[in-house]
Amino acid sequence: ERFFAARLGSEAALEAAASQADFGASLLPGALPVPRAPHGSAWDGKAPLVLTGPRAGWAPREWGWGWFGERHGDEAVLCKQRAPIFDEDRGDSTLIAECSLREYMRYAEEMETAPEELPLLYMNGWDLFESHPCLWDASIDQIPGSITNLSTAAYVAMHKRFRLGGDSLEYATGKVRQLCKVFIGCRGAITRMHTDNHRAHAWLSQLHGHKLYVAAPPGEGRRIHPRRPGGGGRLPRLDPLDASQRAAPQHAGVELWATVLSPGETIVLPEGWWHYAASLSPTVTLMCNFWDQSNVRAVEDIFTEQAARALDEQRREAAAKAASG
Repeated sequence: ERFFAARLGSEAALEAAASQADFGASLLPGALPVPRAPHGSAWDGKAPLVLTGPRAGWAPREWGWGWFGERHGDEAVLCKQRAPIFDEDRGDSTLIAECSLREYMRYAEEMETAPEELPLLYMNGWDLFESHPCLWDASIDQIPGSITNLSTAAYVAMHKRFRLGGDSLEYATGKVRQLCKVFIGCRGAITRMHTDNHRAHAWLSQLHGHKLYVAAPPGEGRRIHPRRPGGGGRLPRLDPLDASQRAAPQHAGVELWATVLSPGETIVLPEGWWHYAASLSPTVTLMCNFWDQSNVRAVEDIFTEQAARALDEQRREAAAKAASG
């Protein structure tokens, strides 16, 4: 909250400032601005890129704050005090609450004027398309001209290779739907520094509100989540909004990129890049992980790992039966 009070003004001031390409970088002294280009511009896959302007023919562009409240307000959702929840959080008293989407959205609106001591909860990772497959179509995870999303094709190929039975395209579509999730947050809701699993790229499209994104190249992991001197685990992850942490010896010199997304804009992040997000106002974001030609082999690795685990489980069960037998 101190960061927001020091860096941001009224909602109108935020709206005006967010239209400036380097606004995000100005919030974090020393950060690099993320390059910008219109939707449909080719992404090189090597660094983050913000896509701006119309995303023609894409249904979610109409899914704003009111749309979610009216269409899905009665649905039960989970809200978390920390996101993501990491292995090191186990045993901590992290607050997780269940409520209706409408209740959370009301909470998010009221938190802008609520006392600072109230817990801040974030509704992250909602599987909208699993709950409502009727909302899905083949264009949802695509950004024509900007990315070549091979996720569906890769899952079709693996389904056939592993002879899983049934319709390959139906199976692949179900898997790809799981890669797209909705995030709804109040002002101050934070996604902590992390990298995505399975070497996946990610894009995140802003449907409502303004959100600050901070990213760092893969090689900055030693500064973002450093090991403790002498071993024994790791030190806490960097919170890039904390100036004292950025100046601390274990984090000093970290290379950060920053931008603020406005409604209709999309950030594309390469595999392995660290990223962090903070809602500057109540927000709705649609996120999708994907693979292209540079990393599509990761889908094969997923299937191989799953097959190895299944085989290992069968062997353990057979050994247990033999021992009892």
